[in-house]
Amino acid sequence: MEFSCKYTKPTGEVITAVLVGQNIDEVRHRLNEQGFLPISVRPRGWSISLRPRKRRDRIKPEDFIMFNQQFVALIRAGLPILRSLDLLRGRIKNDFLRQHVEDVRERVYSGELLSEAVRIQGVFPPVYTASVYAGERSGNLVEVISRYVQYEKTIVTVRKRFLNSLIYPAFLVVLSTVMVGVILTYVIPRFAELYSGLNTPLPVSTRLLIAFSNTIQANLYLFVPLLIGGIIALKIWLGTGSGRHWLDELKLKAPIIGNLWTMFSMAQLSRTLATLLQGGIPLVAALEVGRDASGNRVIGDSIRDAIGQVREGRTLSDSLERTGHFPDLALEMMRVGEQTGSLPDMLNHVADFYDEDVNIRSAALLSWVEPVILIFVAVFIAFILISLYMPIFSIRGSM
Repeated sequence: MEFSCKYTKPTGEVITAVLVGQNIDEVRHRLNEQGFLPISVRPRGWSISLRPRKRRDRIKPEDFIMFNQQFVALIRAGLPILRSLDLLRGRIKNDFLRQHVEDVRERVYSGELLSEAVRIQGVFPPVYTASVYAGERSGNLVEVISRYVQYEKTIVTVRKRFLNSLIYPAFLVVLSTVMVGVILTYVIPRFAELYSGLNTPLPVSTRLLIAFSNTIQANLYLFVPLLIGGIIALKIWLGTGSGRHWLDELKLKAPIIGNLWTMFSMAQLSRTLATLLQGGIPLVAALEVGRDASGNRVIGDSIRDAIGQVREGRTLSDSLERTGHFPDLALEMMRVGEQTGSLPDMLNHVADFYDEDVNIRSAALLSWVEPVILIFVAVFIAFILISLYMPIFSIRGSM
């Protein structure tokens, strides 16, 4: 069976080749024995399946951080890796994580390297597997994993802070949508029945409101399936390569929000590269891992273009600048780090700066979003109330 493989040499050169093997594990094992770092190993060819994809379980970041903290503490205390895994596997509460840790333990017991056993699982973050590989090769596994734990803590904290700030605006949007739906489908039809028996001319706004409500009710049996079908079709399309690329590009180009996404992606990329470079991973290999871990296809494509230029001898800052997707401030800080030989430290500074900037700007943006939503809902409800009660006032005036 043929496999499309991408791996790095000890010199940092990234190689793409087609290898023959019985399965993915066997090909990875062969590359590791030759001293190469496998980045991806996939079967050649592709197929289309109409069956729904089964949702893959994921490891909670909090559980993974706790496991690695305990793992580092045991190794630092002088325990061998195998003994440390024996002690930890019985204490892991997450069943999914425990299963994979037990498989890692069995593979290490049978003679495999820890990095190889971790990579074969296919569920651990690419940054982690690359860090473990670098730690084993440099003989500094404890420090490398400790840096990864700090990296993951920072990423989780930033994400939680950003998502928590979105809870209240999301609640307002959902509540407003439900309230408007009830008014259009229940309240307005009751007033329409009342006015139909009065045989009096209605204001233009009232007639438009009643006509809109009647149209929604008359076509509800078509509107609901079309809405559900449209959402399903959009979700399926966004699951394709072109759909994900379009969505990622929209995130970066959207007004106001696009700037926040760009800074967040820049912070995550900078922290990933800093963690890998401090662990001993060569720059090109670190960029390959960072591209896969960026979470944005547009950023990933830009990094891929930059990798080719770095191989040709250009600096990282100049290579990223040519793609046009990275902020000038980050590029200047990278350039200073390259000139002074402190690129990993400068990348950490870039990540810290943009994390703080995202936090401040998102808080300021959300402080404007909440009143805008409330004002919009208030104006809409005021329009409805005025339109519904104007005929009553007109009738009272004529009496």
